[in-house]
Amino acid sequence: TKAAGIPESALKVAIHKACDGSTSSLHLALNPDLPENSQLSQNIARSLYGKKVLVGGIEGLSRFVGLSHDANALQLFGNAAGVVGVIPGKTMKFIAGKSREVFDDEGVLQVAMYYPHSRKATSNGYFVDVTEPLANNIRVAGLMHEPKDGASIAMAGPMGMVKLFVRTGVQVVRDVYSAYQMKLEELGMAGKSLAVAIVHHANFKINKLKEKHLQNLGIVLPMPWLLTEFGNVSAASNMIAFLRELPNLKPFDHILIDGFGAGTYYDALAVELGE
Repeated sequence: TKAAGIPESALKVAIHKACDGSTSSLHLALNPDLPENSQLSQNIARSLYGKKVLVGGIEGLSRFVGLSHDANALQLFGNAAGVVGVIPGKTMKFIAGKSREVFDDEGVLQVAMYYPHSRKATSNGYFVDVTEPLANNIRVAGLMHEPKDGASIAMAGPMGMVKLFVRTGVQVVRDVYSAYQMKLEELGMAGKSLAVAIVHHANFKINKLKEKHLQNLGIVLPMPWLLTEFGNVSAASNMIAFLRELPNLKPFDHILIDGFGAGTYYDALAVELGE
């Protein structure tokens, strides 16, 4: 952080939720009602309101995916990073959002945790450990279903992955879309619509099936694609998609940001862009 000119006094938050890392980070910076805030001495969203915040995501899996002998894992991941700067409440305003945890008991996607975690759920039933190991440093670490043989990553067949992500992913987006519509009514903005959906690019089949199921529910959202250029770049995909779409967006546009990771963690939020 010193090399980037970030002062030591700046709050630094590391989020370990696999491919959901960047969307979860943005959600945490904008939504004061997320359960992670209940485990901290401060509410991150409230403390960051009106301040300059850098939110980013990296594809970290390729650093150790070579240690795996899983053919499905070896062909999925690219390598990338994406970072955006926001001022909560000014350049980006929270409208509605939801996070959800559905632990992958069957181990459809198994990922080794190369970070500290208690390896058990909290007393409130959450799978995320929130700790403050150093001053101005917060770690948000999600529990993963780890491979029993000590491998770095293991996956079930492609259809198992598709079913795992699509079922819960559609439910979360549907719930956020409904909450968004209710908020528009409350704000006297009925008729306003989402300009675009910035989604995690897991793979083509997962995304197209999610799109189809959402359309069957009457939720039609334009989704810019990155897969043909990058493949799956994990948590970086949402940030890159947003940055690429930004020139096409206007002040006060509403957008949906949808992330998910490791078959367990899901975050979706609707936001309004500032001037």
